[in-house]
Amino acid sequence: MSLRPSWLLLCSALFAYAANAAPTVTVEGDAAAPGQFPVEAMTRLHDVLLPAQVSPNAYLLGAAWLHRPLRQEQTRLKLGVLFDLATLERNALLDNRPALAELARGLTSKVQAMPVTGRRVAELDPVKVELNHEYNLELSAGDRLIYPTRPAYVRIEGAVLAECQLPFVPMQMARDYLEACPRHAEADLDELFVVQPDGRVQRQGIALWNRTDAPPPPAPGARIYVPVRGAGLGDPTPDLNAEFATFIGTQPLEVAP
Repeated sequence: MSLRPSWLLLCSALFAYAANAAPTVTVEGDAAAPGQFPVEAMTRLHDVLLPAQVSPNAYLLGAAWLHRPLRQEQTRLKLGVLFDLATLERNALLDNRPALAELARGLTSKVQAMPVTGRRVAELDPVKVELNHEYNLELSAGDRLIYPTRPAYVRIEGAVLAECQLPFVPMQMARDYLEACPRHAEADLDELFVVQPDGRVQRQGIALWNRTDAPPPPAPGARIYVPVRGAGLGDPTPDLNAEFATFIGTQPLEVAP
């Protein structure tokens, strides 16, 4: 009989743990009631965005959906980028190109520090999600929905002497931002990648012979990836730059504490 109180305490603790471990989705950032919301089979975006009360002033273009089922695929993407960078560094050392090897090492450190998020490109405007069933997609346990405030900068990274965070200029083309951020000697001078704040990636020609006609300008919070110059025919890493830019697109904007 003396064991009964202990068993009752154990059962209560297990019940509390199970309740706390119930599957949830998290809404964070610029919302009136952010936090964790229960998720069940067939729970959709609107089911959590409505009670979270996302602010009308939230930067919807920069909203991010971190979807757990996509993490495995993006883990493979990250490993592929790291493998290509290791190949680039090794070949640069063999070819006696120390500057390129150093650039590859720096980019490797950058990618290693970037988390695998599972970001899914989707329409996350709560009004559009409510009015259009096509946008009201199913959620998974552990998903995160992030609504940042509007930033006032554009970042330039990749094959540059040093990464730059520059003031956003309305309607300014991506190539014009490069004037304030010197490129590395091993940079590709013919194109760049614009990673818009919604995670979409746009490849843009910037040389006279391949210039993209009327490219969309970077939005606030966009990241401009300057690609590494390829090795031409027989390049062992032909997909490095496109995959690097794609992985950058999986990174959400920061949310102010």
